[in-house]
Amino acid sequence: MLDLDRGAARRATAAAAVVAALLVVAQGAVTAAVTGGQQPMVETDRVPQVAADGQWADAPSRSVSLSEQQMALPYGGGSVDEMEVQAMTNDSHVAFRLSWEDPTNDTSLSSPGSYSDAAAVMLHSGERPPITMGATGEPVNIWYWRAQWQYGADDRSEWTGDMYAYPHPSEETKPGLAAGNPLSQGEYDDYGQNYYAAGFGSLSHAPAQNVDARATRDGDEWSVAFVREHATNGTHDAAFRANESMYLSFAVWNGSADEVNGKKSLTMQFSTLDTESGELAAADAGGDGGDGSGESGGDGNSGDGGSGLPQPFGYVGGLVAVVIVSWAAVYWRAAR
Repeated sequence: MLDLDRGAARRATAAAAVVAALLVVAQGAVTAAVTGGQQPMVETDRVPQVAADGQWADAPSRSVSLSEQQMALPYGGGSVDEMEVQAMTNDSHVAFRLSWEDPTNDTSLSSPGSYSDAAAVMLHSGERPPITMGATGEPVNIWYWRAQWQYGADDRSEWTGDMYAYPHPSEETKPGLAAGNPLSQGEYDDYGQNYYAAGFGSLSHAPAQNVDARATRDGDEWSVAFVREHATNGTHDAAFRANESMYLSFAVWNGSADEVNGKKSLTMQFSTLDTESGELAAADAGGDGGDGSGESGGDGNSGDGGSGLPQPFGYVGGLVAVVIVSWAAVYWRAAR
């Protein structure tokens, strides 16, 4: 039988209890940061189709904080620290307007190392998805706008330019474009693109392209409006249905700061859209089963609601593991 040092065991138990309490408090703080914030949404007869529409002046605006992407390689970004978000809806369409300051017009891909300004909205209806661009079995819908698509082909713009020029045929130097990969296109007829993702590195071009996006440049500020019908036929399109929660997060890329792909400024706040009352509200920290009660978790991995200790442990398993390790370490030192 194991002969325990009772004094050392008491010290270890007390230390492990403190560690457990601190972890619970930290988990609550992280979850609150991820799910905090409220934003009103205006119901209107006509949803504005462009960011420059004067009707946006009637929509309340909320500031959201943006931070550097530090969840997956390549880490980076964070050059934009704040964004203004507005939302409008009517019987058939929903629109979101994102505005942020960026002194540079990064719309040209005229040379290696040139990147475009861009913005995106990540959406998921039903239960709360993982903040990490969804997960296996829990795909998210991403609406994406790139400044180069809207302004790069406009020869009248002083900041435009052509894509990289090579002395060889495009079939040799641009195989993705030659193969018809929609993600390899440099230009689109529609400036808003509809994507799906089931975790980092899984971005795919949705067969149904039903998102419209139009931006405007006013001094040092970009504003882009995303517009889509409530009901669509896309397999993983976010569905704006009554009595079902809609989760939203936002991101921007500053091309002149070398922000591209995973390097971006993003909000870790989830907002929920209450399609019945017509306002965006804070996502409940315990998850949302669609009725706002917060009774069920929803990250598809740990069942803890989507944030906290890393996989594969999940929150509860990770907490137990840390407590056991803490107890053993303190006991070993105390019993020496």
